Amino acid sequence: MTQELVPIAAVPPALRRAERLPERVLYVARAGLGALPSGLGMILLVAAPQGLSFWFILWAIWWPYPHTRFSLMLAWGCTATMAGLVLLVGWALARRFRGFVGAVVRAPFTRITVTDRRVLWTLPWRSAPLMEIARHRILGGLLGEVNRRGRGSAAMVLVEGDPSADIDGNIHFDRLPNAAGFVAALG
Repeated sequence: MTQELVPIAAVPPALRRAERLPERVLYVARAGLGALPSGLGMILLVAAPQGLSFWFILWAIWWPYPHTRFSLMLAWGCTATMAGLVLLVGWALARRFRGFVGAVVRAPFTRITVTDRRVLWTLPWRSAPLMEIARHRILGGLLGEVNRRGRGSAAMVLVEGDPSADIDGNIHFDRLPNAAGFVAALG
């Protein structure tokens, strides 16, 4: 009895290779404004007097409204100079602390997804994830304090020596929505 060879094109794709099953999503959350660093409020509180003084100086430049051509050019020149200085300081700070500024700007939009295969950090305007950790690198999760709405702190425990972990071997999350659900999804 001889076995007949079948051309590969005649074999259905499902039999040619093992089809990967779709990922099962266990947890999805976007922290929103709760993801902003806790010290950001203090930074804004300290920056508020500078903003008020900026508006006061603008008011002093434009009140009373300049009626002569020279005073109008002076007012526009002073306004442009002040705006240029503010933009220069903002640019210098953003350039010096690029990673921190970028993380603070992205934080409210970052979505954390836990599946049965990996943990993803994604942004709505990017197709590729910001970061991805495979399931075999995760040992579990730890739950911290949780408020009555379920928002709280949690930690993802990674294998020893993982490059994404901090010195304790964890990745920490503050003010995470449904923190207990996140820890349960990691388990």
